[in-house]
Amino acid sequence: MQKFGIIGMGIRGKMYAGVISQNPNAEVRAVCDTNQTVAQEMSKNYGAEAYTDFREMIDKADINVVIVATPDFMHREAVLYAARHKLNMMVEKPFSTSVEECREMTDVIRENGVKCMVAFENRWSLPFINTKAMIDAGDVGNILNIYSLLNDTEYVPKKMLPWAGKSTPAWFLFPHIIDMASWYTGKEVKRVYATGVKKKLLAEDIDTYDSIEAILTYEDGTSGVFTTTWVLPESYPVVADQKMMIVGEKSSVSIDLCEQMVKLASPEKFQNPRILGTPVNGYLNAPPAHMLNGYIDVLEKDGVPLATEEDGLRNTIIIAAIHESVKTGKPIDIE
Repeated sequence: MQKFGIIGMGIRGKMYAGVISQNPNAEVRAVCDTNQTVAQEMSKNYGAEAYTDFREMIDKADINVVIVATPDFMHREAVLYAARHKLNMMVEKPFSTSVEECREMTDVIRENGVKCMVAFENRWSLPFINTKAMIDAGDVGNILNIYSLLNDTEYVPKKMLPWAGKSTPAWFLFPHIIDMASWYTGKEVKRVYATGVKKKLLAEDIDTYDSIEAILTYEDGTSGVFTTTWVLPESYPVVADQKMMIVGEKSSVSIDLCEQMVKLASPEKFQNPRILGTPVNGYLNAPPAHMLNGYIDVLEKDGVPLATEEDGLRNTIIIAAIHESVKTGKPIDIE
């Protein structure tokens, strides 16, 4: 039985608690949030102990695995403390917004024999799984180019994330699509060049980029173009618009998550309701649920996580280089 402690009971932490409660091989033993009211509420919902300090939770609670679901830039201390207590863990993406922190966390995780999974949930999303199977079967051939975008409406930085000014659309959104490219190609990135726009949100006292675009050059000379913005109008038919085009030597593949088979026209706006992830028979069915259930299976069977701390480190190195390129206006080589 996997006995979980969850650090950070925001949107993701609450969702993960729901997934664990439906898995027969796991249970929520403890929850931690700096907001005591939130911690107490989640404690009552899941019959778990409530804490406001993750160190106290790790020291006192009967747990053998933690989920770190704190904001992008707040993973390090919880990861290090849990790893030194030899607790297995799932950590939200990005693994960290600092390459130095990623290296430190990776070292401590390895030293303590911890099974760590980084939450790159697209690896458990049906359209991306299907595409990976075609690539692995050789139907696409050597991948020559990838174009991918992942955009959010301005609801996300303005209303959903109170800490948006401490992040960027690249830190919040690029991890998903850049990880997909790494997963699909198996190639290392050798150079990045990126540009960014900081206007609309800055004018509304949110000091972060509106959008960032990046060109990645891989070790064999092939390339990828990645774009992200989180200032789409709230009238957009989906909150998150994700698309990918993969061009290979044999064939190409196009993925469009904006189109999800159902369209709804209401007096307020035209919407594409999210169909992928609809609960079935009362069970959570979204990619994050499949991801966490898969991780629980890995722990039960003493397997290897599909996305490890090494994948998290690689992802952060790329996105940190993208930010450096935006700031300097120059291409950045990655060793």
